Amino acid sequence: MFQEKMVTPAIPERVYTLCKIVEKKPISNSELKEKLEPDYLNNASSYYADYRNAAEELKLISISDNMISLNVDTSVIKTTEHMRKYINSIICEFHNGQFYQVTRAYFDLDSNILKGEKNVANLAPLMSQKTNRPVDAMAMRAWRFWISYLGMGYLQDMFIIPNADTFIKDIIEFTGFEKNRRYSFGEFMGRILPYSKIIINSDPNNRSINYGVSNALRSLHDAGYIKLEHILDQDDIWNLYPLKAHTVSGTVTNITICK
Repeated sequence: MFQEKMVTPAIPERVYTLCKIVEKKPISNSELKEKLEPDYLNNASSYYADYRNAAEELKLISISDNMISLNVDTSVIKTTEHMRKYINSIICEFHNGQFYQVTRAYFDLDSNILKGEKNVANLAPLMSQKTNRPVDAMAMRAWRFWISYLGMGYLQDMFIIPNADTFIKDIIEFTGFEKNRRYSFGEFMGRILPYSKIIINSDPNNRSINYGVSNALRSLHDAGYIKLEHILDQDDIWNLYPLKAHTVSGTVTNITICK
């Protein structure tokens, strides 16, 4: 799912349920499969291997001698929100995977994504072109579940609205910013960038924030979680995607974490 091709059966809910089953004690592969896909249901297709592999890729579980064990502290899977925060902290480790590459290409499209196809499955040819690797409609259907779950966009029917507010909030929380301290925007970007290159251009000379990340920062500002400012006579000036209707319409120099 994250190392290679995206697959639709490996949805977040199945990965989470699998982890909760092995939370208390190790379990054999066959017993775990039976708990998740009982034989009496007579399912024609088995999806178990797909979401088990996703959990293993994410280092949530380990497999040894056909026994499956939880590979993280139980606090990581306390809730689906806790699991999301954990995954967001490691997602950049999969920079060679299809999920990472497609997400990066999607955010690089800026607001142009609003002008085109509104069914993500039909974006497969464009994503193939942008990533220079095969991407099919099934992979894009799988992508939409995870992009929404990880807080990088909002799912509306079959369209993802680029707004990474939840993802950026998660990154802010585990990078240890002091609350109510004013940071230069450059320092802020430097601290979150190692974890957020999946959605942010990593070119240090590029001081322009793309559409999806600009939406995220404005959403967090409106929610009172952060405060964005443009302070006169500051040299560290960054450009948000322009939005005249917003109080923070263009440039920013400083950010404060308020909550």
